[in-house]
Amino acid sequence: MRPKVIHPVKVILHRRKTTQTDPEFGVSGKIEWFDPIELSGQVKYEKFERLMPVSDGNDPLNDGHVVFYADEWQKAGGTVSDELELEDSSRLIVIEARPAAHYRRKYHHVHVYFSRKRTR
Repeated sequence: MRPKVIHPVKVILHRRKTTQTDPEFGVSGKIEWFDPIELSGQVKYEKFERLMPVSDGNDPLNDGHVVFYADEWQKAGGTVSDELELEDSSRLIVIEARPAAHYRRKYHHVHVYFSRKRTR
């Protein structure tokens, strides 16, 4: 038995190759990417375009997670700081990946937590 991903959508994984760092200022510069990989996953938003009052003002980031099959995520080689692109052209930054859907001493899903990438 394998737990299923419900309502999968197309998700494009953009894996980081290298990031050049400025030696004087220590900030990242040009980012190189591997070829994009197409996966299917179930997207769940924890916060979606709602007012989230915090002490220093509104937090407009949309956070959530995508559920992938564990074997597909491992084969794709996704890691933290990679980017995901959804069908609506949303860009998401991978924050963390956690195993999920444990059954018979094995996990079958990976929950990939993301933060929405700002375009400005």
